[in-house]
Formats: sequence, C-alpha cells, structure tokens
Amino acid sequence: MSKSILALCRQAPYGNALAREGLEAVLAAAAMDQTPAVLFCGDGVFQLVQQSPEGIGEKNLRRNIQALPMFGVETLHICRASLQQRGIDPVAIELPGAEIQLVENTTAFIDGFDHVLSF
Repeated sequence: MSKSILALCRQAPYGNALAREGLEAVLAAAAMDQTPAVLFCGDGVFQLVQQSPEGIGEKNLRRNIQALPMFGVETLHICRASLQQRGIDPVAIELPGAEIQLVENTTAFIDGFDHVLSF
C-alpha cells in the first residue's frame, strides 16, 4: 500500500528558488508514478495568478504550473483564506485540464496525508 504525499506550496513564485523547486519536485515525482496532491497556501497562491517576471529577470513559472495536469496532477487544492487575505478572486485562477478545489480547513486537509513536503 503506497503512502499519500502532499506537496505544500507556500512560497511566492519569485525571490527565491523554493517555488520552482517545489513544482519541479512534484513533476519529478509524478513522472515516477508517485503523484502527490498539491496544496497552494500562503504566498504560494501567487504562483497561480498570471505573472510577468521578465522585468525582474526571472523565468515565468507558468509552464511548470501548466504541466501539472499533463503529469497526472489534475486537482489543485487552494487555501480559500490565503486567496481572500491576498485579494485574489478564485474565479481568476484557471488552469486547463485541472480542477480547482478550494480548501476551507487546511489543517484537517494536511492531516489526511502520510507525508508532507513543504516548499
């Protein structure tokens, strides 16, 4: 019986490498048939909105996000409170091929997994 894995994406998309490394870890795990669930919370919700990071010399993470459904990550869990605190309308988040699920109680959601990887 396999263990359940959650990738907790908490970092803003730019400013450090954690957001990119987290998405790459999810894609790598999915490529090896260990597809984790993904929860975007805190500043990690900014990874899901359209960005133009070229002005700060960064590569856009959008391709990594768009690749998630192709690798079997077909549901993106997003903390509703994190969206509200940052003034992001959930309707603004769309990803072709992915279902968006808003999570009300992140603590209970996280507790449902055997392993949690935090990025």
